[in-house]
Amino acid sequence: MSGSSQQEFVVEPLPDGAIFRLTRPAKLNALTKPMLIGLAQCLTDLEARRMSLLVIIGEGDKAFCAGTDLAETQVMPQSDRLDKSQMARNLFARLSRSSLISVAALNGLAYGGGLELAMACTFRVAAPHASVSLPEIKLGLLPAYGGTQFLPTLVGNARALDLMLTGRSLPAAEALAIGLLTRVVEPGEDVLARALALAREVTRFSPSAIDGIRDCVEAAGPQVTDDGLAVEDTVVREVFITDNAREGIAAFLEKREAKFSR
Repeated sequence: MSGSSQQEFVVEPLPDGAIFRLTRPAKLNALTKPMLIGLAQCLTDLEARRMSLLVIIGEGDKAFCAGTDLAETQVMPQSDRLDKSQMARNLFARLSRSSLISVAALNGLAYGGGLELAMACTFRVAAPHASVSLPEIKLGLLPAYGGTQFLPTLVGNARALDLMLTGRSLPAAEALAIGLLTRVVEPGEDVLARALALAREVTRFSPSAIDGIRDCVEAAGPQVTDDGLAVEDTVVREVFITDNAREGIAAFLEKREAKFSR
């Protein structure tokens, strides 16, 4: 795997996955169509090889991603603009549902489509100076890459409306407090290293248990329901009979570290 010919992104292979790096710091890593295509290809490759994790980061320390590249979309016919939105929306939905553990390493601002990309990831780890925003309302638009769906699931309807209808920017500490971010690193700490550590902290466990927990959480709503509990019951029964579950229990009783298989 490698970057595009324009070097708008670079894929850095890892033994257990990859780092997808947006490499347009002069443009605050704004998203172009080739970058979206590159991320889709990266996902396909990692899933085909049954890899465990994906970390996404922007080049530099100013921006994770400032959103879609308006200069690119401005010269597109209207139909192509809408196609790009649909491509990004479908890609981010696919990322959110992937078996990979994905972590957005927010090394700076994440606005618009950049925040939507981050919200599609399993986790969001941010530097203290990072900030987040969905400012589309200020352009007479609305989030088009899945943000209207991702944000309420993370912070609730009321807070999501507040952020989307005002377009205001949140500092990392406030975004962490409302549940939009997963972790904020200490000043001077390497956000990429922390993101990788978090991904590996999770992926060392049984994949069937990880997938099961994610399925159950996806079925959960603001209130406990019989439907949600039924999903949990089904998943518990499926996971309980796996080889990894037997290995986990045996390792606990034998006071050793479990060796889970993918």
